[in-house]
Amino acid sequence: MDWPMYRRVERQAVRMHEMMDRLGVDPIAFARLRQGETYAEARANCLFCVNADACLRWLENETIPQEAPTFCANFKLFETCPQS
Repeated sequence: MDWPMYRRVERQAVRMHEMMDRLGVDPIAFARLRQGETYAEARANCLFCVNADACLRWLENETIPQEAPTFCANFKLFETCPQS
């Protein structure tokens, strides 16, 4: 795999999991949705995201944001699996 692409894939995977943590997503429940298809869809959305800069700024915000990350293509998917 070409190194620049490898770094992008790794960076986006880390951001997706940071976003899930910040939004209180149950990662196990999320990974099990539709036998993993929802997770795969979210990974693809994240990998090809055109809002990576907005995502990074939102995640770097030290305070808990009052507004949901509406720029995130996965936000609606993440809402389906809140941690209990």
